[in-house]
Amino acid sequence: MESLFLSKDEIAELTGYKLPAHQRRWLQERGWVFERNATNRPIVGRDYARSRLGGAKHAAPSPSPSSSTPRPNFGALTSR
Repeated sequence: MESLFLSKDEIAELTGYKLPAHQRRWLQERGWVFERNATNRPIVGRDYARSRLGGAKHAAPSPSPSSSTPRPNFGALTSR
C-alpha cells in the first residue's frame, strides 16, 4: 500500500536537495503546501504532489499569523 506522504527520497528527487532546510526553501519558493515532522523534515501529501505535478491550479497557501505580510486594517472601515 502506498503511503499518504512522499518518502524522504521522493522529496529529495522532487527538490533536488537532500538537506531538509534546502528542501523546505525549494518548496516555499514554489508555493507548495507542506508540513514539518518532528525532525523538521518537510512532509508533502502524495495526492497533492500528484495534482501539482499534473498541472492542476492551486490557491496560494494563506500566510501564517506570524508572517511579515501586511494585513488589512478592517477597523478603518467602521463608520465615524
